Amino acid sequence: MTTFRFDRPSIEYITALIADILPRRKTKARRNLLPLDMVLIALQFYATGTFQTVVGNVLRYSQASVSRSIAAVSLSLSLISANHIRFPDNLNNHAFQASLDQSIDGTHIRIQRPILYEKAYVNRKNYHSINVQAICDAGYKFLSVCGTKPGSCHDSSIFKGSAIGKKFESGFFGTSILLGDSGYSNTPFLFIPYNDPVEGYKIRFNRAHKSTRCTIERSFGILKKRFHVLHSEIRMSPTKVSWVIVACCVLHNLAIDLKMPLDDNWAVDGDDFHQEENMPELEIRPTGTITQKEAALRRLGNTKRDRVASKTFPR
Repeated sequence: MTTFRFDRPSIEYITALIADILPRRKTKARRNLLPLDMVLIALQFYATGTFQTVVGNVLRYSQASVSRSIAAVSLSLSLISANHIRFPDNLNNHAFQASLDQSIDGTHIRIQRPILYEKAYVNRKNYHSINVQAICDAGYKFLSVCGTKPGSCHDSSIFKGSAIGKKFESGFFGTSILLGDSGYSNTPFLFIPYNDPVEGYKIRFNRAHKSTRCTIERSFGILKKRFHVLHSEIRMSPTKVSWVIVACCVLHNLAIDLKMPLDDNWAVDGDDFHQEENMPELEIRPTGTITQKEAALRRLGNTKRDRVASKTFPR
């Protein structure tokens, strides 16, 4: 649990979910790199946030094998994210809505200085990041995650341009509502608190709003507590960082379903939640479609050394 954040049966379950997607690889020592090995490498990286060479030394694999394993597992988990991060099918059921609190917010994940579109990734605190927008329920499970936008993007703009935001705007979810902070615009489907309330009913509304919306902040806190890599600077390209973010969110939901405990010794310092200010949006690098992601995963299993030994990627 300390090293991987999951027990043995859970790790085997996670491996089974993506084993058919992972590319087959061999190390330089001609030793087979099994799907379980790749999952263990990635889980330790997510849990500790240590440099990949340290992870490789612990699990006795080369830095190159560790790097490719982390990328392959992260991309594989992101490809199956729709099965584990999704809105309930019965969201339009009024009885169900009464028991479901949906909160939306964003959190910044620090990244190393990117080569392309560097200015776009500088956030309001003047460091490079990806602005992750998520929606959660009262049980701290993520219902929607967008982890591709650079740090300069404003929360409200991310929501308006997202697929889930367009569904809410079109009335796809009926009378369902979201609770957000003042960084969002007040709409019939997204409620934000009153600014400087004086009347009693507004004060009471803000108090109830805050106590309910704090679930998204706690969800981010649990996510970063379990996967410390999201609390440190991720030294990868923005595209691969996006894979890691979504992969950790998938594992977060799985950990809740599998009833994995949290250890107080995993706590992180600092306040990860803050209100965003309006910032200009710059051009960003596209992260690619599902087909392009699958092609990238195939490339991870087809280097010059092992093209002959690699198996066909399942469609």
